[in-house]
Amino acid sequence: MTFPSLSMSSRALSAAAVAAALAASMLVGAPAPAHAATTTSSHAAAGMSAQYHVYDTGVDRSRPVGVVFYLDGDGQYYAQRPTTSMLRTMAARAAAKNMILVVPVAPSGRSWTSDSETGGDWFRSLAAKVVAEQRVDSTRIHLAGYSGGAEFIAHEALSDRAGWIRGGGATLIGGGGVYYGGLETEPGAALKATDPTWYVGSNDGYGATQPSGWSALDAAEKGSAVYRKAGFTKANRVVLQGFHHTNYDLPGLVGGDVDRLYATSGSGTVTPSGNDSVGGYTLQGAIGHTWAALGGTSWATPVSAEHASGHGSVYQRFVGVDGREKALYWSRATGTRAVDYGGSIGRKFAAGGYAGTYGPPATTEARTADGGAYQVFNAGGKRTKFIWSSRTGSQAVKEYGAIGKKWAAMGHERGLGYPTTDEFAVAGGVAQKFTGGRIEWNAATGAVTVLRG
Repeated sequence: MTFPSLSMSSRALSAAAVAAALAASMLVGAPAPAHAATTTSSHAAAGMSAQYHVYDTGVDRSRPVGVVFYLDGDGQYYAQRPTTSMLRTMAARAAAKNMILVVPVAPSGRSWTSDSETGGDWFRSLAAKVVAEQRVDSTRIHLAGYSGGAEFIAHEALSDRAGWIRGGGATLIGGGGVYYGGLETEPGAALKATDPTWYVGSNDGYGATQPSGWSALDAAEKGSAVYRKAGFTKANRVVLQGFHHTNYDLPGLVGGDVDRLYATSGSGTVTPSGNDSVGGYTLQGAIGHTWAALGGTSWATPVSAEHASGHGSVYQRFVGVDGREKALYWSRATGTRAVDYGGSIGRKFAAGGYAGTYGPPATTEARTADGGAYQVFNAGGKRTKFIWSSRTGSQAVKEYGAIGKKWAAMGHERGLGYPTTDEFAVAGGVAQKFTGGRIEWNAATGAVTVLRG
């Protein structure tokens, strides 16, 4: 392989441009791609052009479809020979989990590590096209690479503007180093929750391949460490005893990770067979399905495209038939829920920083027994309940904090009443007022005190 000369600049296609390329590919009413053993096409982007192969035999398109992108090593032996048994075996392993296999040919000098920045722009553009045209569930995306392909995944494809991946994992075989600094782009929560695994042979060290001064063992150690430091808690390095650089079971390792990580049917956001477009804005995936279930334009009209938001969520804004602004949020953890920005709870949520602060909604807005209302938001497991009454307005209770836990244990609003303030600092800790009293937390001792009245 060619030793990578990494550049940490970002002169390429922006995340917004990638999203635009994906949206442009989603033709309203376009027919489903035909089933084929192997389809070879060309893709041009970022001043480069190269072929890519799609394998979809055995994939059931009536169910959510995932994708495995396999990036071959330097020399591109398999990528240039799409009918080899290795790739057909890998495709069969992917199809068993209802995933297509896509094998691009490196667009620059038969190597993913040559001009990797521009190659990264080309790959992101291709990925946007594949996800759109093949109607891929964006929570079922798997990157797999060997040698130079693994290097490219570690320092470019998974490192830079990879927010289009909302779930899945990666298999990096015989490489995958990150040598200078950290990742190029700060990863979001959904990306950090994916599962990248580095596989490297115990004999794949210095001198095992070209250049002799490069070690796959060292690369895998450095790459997995950088990703763990960046918050990828599932990042792991597996050393395969007795293996060297040329005797890896490529379809076995990739297929093993696919078996481990993916159910036969997906459960995330899926582009429907016919996308609705209203006022120039596309309604797609889980958000589009929810919008339709709520009544479509008889509920609300879109006023924005779908955008990324905080804590692994995406959202789309609408104006309801009642004239109030609304949004639909989706995340893998919470599903799709609506927020009414025209209501007291929605205004409180917006004023505090939207999903970037509180996470996406985990419930719809619901009524309490005595005529109040509440909605719960989830920021990576930290749940905040916004609760409203005509007397108190909307206030936030941190259900994950000591005060929120105490209030809940006392019976929520049926116990100490509705909150009349958010949490606020006091000498030695934090307090919050309720209609039936006050709860205080001492930072030094951890003690929680309830003062009634």
